[in-house]
Amino acid sequence: MPHIYDVLIFGAGQIAAGYDTPDSESILTHAHAIKKYSGFNLIGFYDKDTNKAKEASEKWQTVCYKTPEYADIVVICTPDDVHIESIQQAVAFSPKLIILEKPIARRFDDVLKIRSITEQIPVQVNFSRRFVAEFQELSNSIKDYGKFLTGMGLYGKGFVHNGSHMIDLLKLLLGEITVLEIISEMHDFYDNDATKTLKLCFDCGGEYFMQGIDCRHYSVFELDLCFEKARIKILDSGRLIQIFRPVNSKEYIGYMNLTLENEIYPKIDNAMLNLYHNAYDYLETGKKLLSPIDGAITKGSYI
Repeated sequence: MPHIYDVLIFGAGQIAAGYDTPDSESILTHAHAIKKYSGFNLIGFYDKDTNKAKEASEKWQTVCYKTPEYADIVVICTPDDVHIESIQQAVAFSPKLIILEKPIARRFDDVLKIRSITEQIPVQVNFSRRFVAEFQELSNSIKDYGKFLTGMGLYGKGFVHNGSHMIDLLKLLLGEITVLEIISEMHDFYDNDATKTLKLCFDCGGEYFMQGIDCRHYSVFELDLCFEKARIKILDSGRLIQIFRPVNSKEYIGYMNLTLENEIYPKIDNAMLNLYHNAYDYLETGKKLLSPIDGAITKGSYI
């Protein structure tokens, strides 16, 4: 018989319980993914706002906890600025694994504190695109496209809160970031988290311009990466990857033009379920976590 692990969710907001329902086709919340995965048992929700925890527990047919309790896995879905408090509460019960919503914390000092107090407990950070097979495959094949030359991307809704997704995806595809230089900033969603426009440089070479856009008009998350042998566009928040290859121009001898070679449609809606599949494999077989806290820490994300 497979091992079944008990899971307790700290926080009862949208990503924990609100974005979907037990009958939804898409799996957009932690509660839904846990309920769908046979290796896990959702024992309930804990939230300082007991009414929210009660509402979530009724929706997902589980228990409302008024104080934290032991569980094999603790999922931290509390607001960013109280992550450190939530982690401290979870660590007191020595769970086998902590799953932490991004960003790790609002301030880099708190990130370091969280890393210190979880030294003996594995932590998986929910940078969702890490759990999408097509992005893992793209990362594994990126060397086939030659040297990275330059790129740009668009995002909004705060550098720490939402820009951290782009930073993490760039790290997955291009490696470590060596320079982050702020060009401008604005406050389009959070008073304490500006949306910044920056220039980034990487160990592998090349530079990338991360352009902030005012999300009060609309939301956008796109990347455009130019390599020696290809141009890769990541569009529609990662639901489409386009790969262009250079070919000889038919009109102008000696010129190379880009032509669309392939379109890939990543299964973004599988990310949450894949996170728990990876967590289960880690607990059962020791398979590596796809988004461990050490890999998710980027000091530049807090400039």
